[in-house]
Amino acid sequence: MGLISIREEIHNKLLRLRSIDAIVSRPCFTRLWEDSDEIQLAMFHNLLAAVDRDGIQEWMRDHPSLELGERSLTDLKYIAQRAGVKNYSRKGKPELIRDIQEMENGPQ
Repeated sequence: MGLISIREEIHNKLLRLRSIDAIVSRPCFTRLWEDSDEIQLAMFHNLLAAVDRDGIQEWMRDHPSLELGERSLTDLKYIAQRAGVKNYSRKGKPELIRDIQEMENGPQ
């Protein structure tokens, strides 16, 4: 491996670490960290050791303590699709949250 390749690899790893630093500095991450059990924390540590920014974002997105209102519209549409909500792609965030809750809990 040449010197230029080594520098490039280090540079890219530093960029990923800076991106991870920005993610873990968010208040949402702090709350998820505090709500995590030992298994979830171990998963995070493995992702951090691998410098896996995308994996860390997925860890946050799939965290069990994340409420529907905290999820992005894209995530809500994916959840609604899996739950069998009709016309999910045409709905906004409030409608998706309501419909997902109805599918999970039954009509209130």
